[in-house]
Amino acid sequence: MSCYRAVFIAVMVATALNSHSAWPQVHNRIIDSLKRRLMLTPADTNRTRLLLQIGQLYYDHYKVDRQDRSYSDVRKQPDLLDSAIGYARQVVGLPVATYQLPQKAEALYLLAECYSFGESYDSIRTISYYQQALKAFKQVGSKPRTARVLHSLANIVRLRIGAQQALPLFMEELAIQQSYRDTTIYLTLERIGFLHQTMGNYQLALQAYQQSLRLAEHSNNLSYLEDIYADLAMIYETLGDYQAAITILKKRLGIESPKAINQVAGDHIRLLNLYKITHQLPQARQQALTIIELARQDPNHESINLTSYLAQSYVFLGQYERAEPLYKHLFPIYEKSNNFTGLTNFNKHVGELYWLTRRFEQARYFYQIALTASQQGRFPDEAVSIHRALFQIDSAQGNLRSALQHFQLATAINDSLFNQTKNRQFEELRTQYETEQKDKDLHLQNQRIQVLSQQQQLQTQQSQQDRLVRNSIGLGAFMLLLLLGLTYNRYRLKQRSNQQLQHQHELLQAQQHQLQAQHQELQAHQQVLHTQQNQIHHKNQDLQRLLDEQERLMKEIHHRVKNNLQVVMSLLNSQASYLSDNAALSAIQQSQHRVQAMALIHQKLYQAQGIARIRMDDYIQEVVAYLQESYELPQPIGFAVQVEPIELDVIQAVPLGLIINEAITNALKYAFPNGRTGRVSLGFMRMGETSYELTIQDDGVGLPPDFDPSRSQSLGMTLIQGFSDQLGGQLSIISQAGLTIQLTFSEKELTSFGSHNHYGYH
Repeated sequence: MSCYRAVFIAVMVATALNSHSAWPQVHNRIIDSLKRRLMLTPADTNRTRLLLQIGQLYYDHYKVDRQDRSYSDVRKQPDLLDSAIGYARQVVGLPVATYQLPQKAEALYLLAECYSFGESYDSIRTISYYQQALKAFKQVGSKPRTARVLHSLANIVRLRIGAQQALPLFMEELAIQQSYRDTTIYLTLERIGFLHQTMGNYQLALQAYQQSLRLAEHSNNLSYLEDIYADLAMIYETLGDYQAAITILKKRLGIESPKAINQVAGDHIRLLNLYKITHQLPQARQQALTIIELARQDPNHESINLTSYLAQSYVFLGQYERAEPLYKHLFPIYEKSNNFTGLTNFNKHVGELYWLTRRFEQARYFYQIALTASQQGRFPDEAVSIHRALFQIDSAQGNLRSALQHFQLATAINDSLFNQTKNRQFEELRTQYETEQKDKDLHLQNQRIQVLSQQQQLQTQQSQQDRLVRNSIGLGAFMLLLLLGLTYNRYRLKQRSNQQLQHQHELLQAQQHQLQAQHQELQAHQQVLHTQQNQIHHKNQDLQRLLDEQERLMKEIHHRVKNNLQVVMSLLNSQASYLSDNAALSAIQQSQHRVQAMALIHQKLYQAQGIARIRMDDYIQEVVAYLQESYELPQPIGFAVQVEPIELDVIQAVPLGLIINEAITNALKYAFPNGRTGRVSLGFMRMGETSYELTIQDDGVGLPPDFDPSRSQSLGMTLIQGFSDQLGGQLSIISQAGLTIQLTFSEKELTSFGSHNHYGYH
């Protein structure tokens, strides 16, 4: 069984036993186990696979936390996504051979997924990584994975760029799915229909929805059927086929599946409006009564949508005195909303109430708000109906000039919509003709492929049947022997178990008499212990409150320190924009790297469970990744990082992080001149119970022959020696076949640079 399959089974078992406590514990044990294996695995395909598995497990862990926790709780664990990104970047950064391309493709897709949501959200990086993953999967030849990447890329392009650019991506996904007969092709057709609907191509959208529905009816996916029925009803309503929309909505209501009250009431309000348009007033009245019955399940009107539907039902039934308080209840909520669709519809409904009760000034006020929202949201069809309502109000009040203006505006917008519809219908006919021509060509090509496939199947069918007979005979003999062996083994185990049970029974009888005497003695002590436990419990509660308050204050301090360091980095960056001297710019950049190394410490502190211990494996990985990205050298520089899962006090983590920052910065700036390629290795190992060793090595040009590190006046070397002294460690710098910096220190040894009672930067 492969390592990947073993990890998958373990995660599935943890999920099955879970719940919210079992999953993280099992998940963390699996991750720690893979990290230990990673330290012993050389740089080959197995190492690449382990890096990818660890990154995927961190990403899965984040998704589970995102589902099971509130948004505020998830924000406390951004290190899960950061860890997933760090391991995926290691896979992408490795020199990839042909046989490692599938792992690189998966790592690129994982990076795109990580940057697509959470605090790490970055749409530009998301699109870039999706495009790189798409290219890699095409090279691998994996059609299902290619289709999946296309689907994700098309969705992000639709949201960030537009439907026009996303449509070709969905069409390419559809073609790939058709080539290998994907059973979920109806989901892609629904997306294509939605894009056509967004662009106003209603006939093409209707065709895509109908094709999707025909395929989905065989899948027994009730949730999706509800969604596609809703889309079809909206298209039919837009095209003016109200009876078809009514029929579709009835089918949607007839699906037997768990539904929210809001959803059911929403379908009934749509039916009510459609019956009003088609003048089927008894049926409309029945829908209003049904909504009132559903609203009784929400007596406090906590649901905004359900309350709005109830108010509309009362208006239709002429019970205006019941509708008005509901609208007043909703008004403060909608007043703060930035949803132009909701603002337009709500204020139209309120304006209709005041129009029907002949309170014209109040009706005008709400219709004007609805008009402004429709203009901001670019809803010209809504603007037409609002202008017509304002025309009626002005006519009723005798404001003829204003009424004429509203009538002219409604006519002009309606004429513009009519011309757009005609142009869109012409474009749809042209697109439909081109699509039919392509479908005919594809049909002829598929027929040729089917003929060739049938010939090949006839040739291989006979050989497969012969092979099946031989395999069946061998498998039957093997299963028979296995069954006999298992039966004999079970017989021997049963005999041995009976003997052990008899012996244990005798021992239990002897122990039972002893336990009875001990039980009486324990009952006497139990009362005394109970009193003492109550006292201890009260003291523990007081101590816990003090500890929680202390930890909260410490995390707030670390958070503010991290924010202040980010301000320092921003100031340095602003100062750099005014400098032209390369030496000054380099000094600014090195200062930014040092500040980032310290800021990352404080970020880890206020995100971690504790307040004074840093997990050095995750921290060092992120520092190395940050420096690797900061120095975009033209030549490839490989990185090998091996860090044991060690936790250090913040007093030692800060100087250690700054030493790593200085050493890697010097290697990237000076070790590989003139486009020279090379490799940088970093190791942080536990040498004893409280002693550690840091090794940073590169295979670059090394130090000049006459260079004495102990007498160097360079800031970087001075900082390395100073922070080594602060750690109370032994520093050695060896320049042979490159440069090796080795630091050995103990956790208990701190110099006057810092102590556990005082924390500062020196």
